[in-house]
Amino acid sequence: VCTEAGMYALRERRVHVTQEDFELAVAKVMQKDSEKNVSLKKLWK
Repeated sequence: VCTEAGMYALRERRVHVTQEDFELAVAKVMQKDSEKNVSLKKLWK
């Protein structure tokens, strides 16, 4: 999550990570986790 937040800051050419960067990173990671869970459920059906 921290790495992803840093990537958001770098994309906007900033050297400091903000709370918004962390919120975006958490949302992205949570979305990827839910996609993995769905694909695993389909695999085991």
